[in-house]
Amino acid sequence: SDAFRRVSAETVQLHGGIGFTWEHDAHLYFRRARADAVLLGGAAHHREQIAAVLGW
Repeated sequence: SDAFRRVSAETVQLHGGIGFTWEHDAHLYFRRARADAVLLGGAAHHREQIAAVLGW
């Protein structure tokens, strides 16, 4: 999730104003990355779950 959020934010920056308009799909990835982090939890949350399963 960290990589998805970082890459989607960079894509919007790379494409400038068009990256956050309806003319380009970059805004969809940016918004989906933010929503996924809220709904599914961030990378830290998933790392904690994996550590708990592995007994660390």
